[in-house]
Amino acid sequence: MLFVKLPRHKFVRAAAYVGLAAVAYLAIVVVLTVGGVLSPFPVTDISGRQPYADVIGREYRVVGNVIAVAWNDFPDKETIRSIALNSPPGSANRFVSWSVPLKQGQVVRITGAQRQFDWLGFGLWYVVSVPGMDWPEGVPVKIGMDSEGVPDPKLYELIHQE
Repeated sequence: MLFVKLPRHKFVRAAAYVGLAAVAYLAIVVVLTVGGVLSPFPVTDISGRQPYADVIGREYRVVGNVIAVAWNDFPDKETIRSIALNSPPGSANRFVSWSVPLKQGQVVRITGAQRQFDWLGFGLWYVVSVPGMDWPEGVPVKIGMDSEGVPDPKLYELIHQE
């Protein structure tokens, strides 16, 4: 059964079981994410909720080092599932079709906000449009947000607010 001999005291035994369960959960999460398993939970639109609703329609200028990473539907590397705007170093694995840098001063317009429960909690991001980029139609372009619900001020500068 278990290779760990558990103590006889009830509290210590309960804590040991909780610790073993946490380690097992972490091991499962690592195996699933390294294996490329997507979250089974649906993406939820939260554009109408505060504080995200106040940010929709704002335009930001790229002021930091930002790259666009195209995530594919491996093994079909031609089908792009989403594009993420991140700071380097970015990612380079079988799920990335391409990665291109954005120019300083490039405008990014926030069009929506979404969240998804994944293996380690809720993921929150904004959906944006990036004028002048030759990217596939209908593919969501995502940027992260800080704890206050705004894009990273080291990467993006507010230029317009509706």
